[in-house]
Amino acid sequence: MKIKNTKIKLRYGENPNQKAFLISNSKKSIFDFQIQGKQISYNNLIDLDSGFQCMAEFTEPTSIIIKHTNPCGVASGKNILDAFIKSYDSDPKSAFGGIIFLNRKLNYELAKKISKNFFEIVVAPNFDKKALKALEEKKKLILIKIPNIKQNVIERKSIIFGDLYQTKDLIKINRKFLKLVTQHKASLKLINDLIFSLKVAKHLKSNAIVLSKNKQTVGLGHGQTNRVDALTTAIKNRNKYFKGKVFVCASDGFFPFTDSVNLLKKNGCSIVAQPSGSINDKKIISFSNKNGISLYFIKNRLFKH
Repeated sequence: MKIKNTKIKLRYGENPNQKAFLISNSKKSIFDFQIQGKQISYNNLIDLDSGFQCMAEFTEPTSIIIKHTNPCGVASGKNILDAFIKSYDSDPKSAFGGIIFLNRKLNYELAKKISKNFFEIVVAPNFDKKALKALEEKKKLILIKIPNIKQNVIERKSIIFGDLYQTKDLIKINRKFLKLVTQHKASLKLINDLIFSLKVAKHLKSNAIVLSKNKQTVGLGHGQTNRVDALTTAIKNRNKYFKGKVFVCASDGFFPFTDSVNLLKKNGCSIVAQPSGSINDKKIISFSNKNGISLYFIKNRLFKH
């Protein structure tokens, strides 16, 4: 059966002076899954798209907080409450006004935690009755109950030259995605942290750096015009909230020079994942071997523009 496109008018676009609408080409639009709160906006829709795409990488209990299309705190935990607390603690300042994505039912205890702070939207596959009761006082808070969203195989972007199309990057990031290129092998626990970091890096605007520990982001750098600044931003956050913790680093692109790897070494990081492709790959490997760094090359580059 052919589904008719539905045009849905929005309050406004990115800014109040811009008009906007959504054309939905499915039986149900995102608005059909809203169970509480104010009208979903243009910017909300873009952030929701980013959050759903990132959450598709994770199967264990995971919480993602999205701010301006980028994850600002991501964590996996033993349960969804643990995951949320870790994701919020990753960067409490940036989490203010963000969108929470959960891949498990939202329970009463977690709802009480969420209600203590300001968020725009909470997305979960389900909400228990007591959780809904705890959140109903926050009348503007948007709640979206949606079990899963089917991933598109093709991505489209409209630019001034026309419409760009590409196949979606659906390759799974797992242990097979990593290749050890130095003498020093990381523990299985740290390799799992690297895999976690790469899943997040894939959904950050380039240049992207993810520092993590125990499947919790401890420093993120994204949208910078050079990789050193992205790394510096990530380390700054790590030193602010998690100073002293050993961490791993994932980069969406290669480090072109040893300066970035040296900066990581000085800040206590000895496990790094990056794609190959630089003319200085051998220098990076040599530097890592001399300084006891476990360096892994990844199967594919993870740019997001």
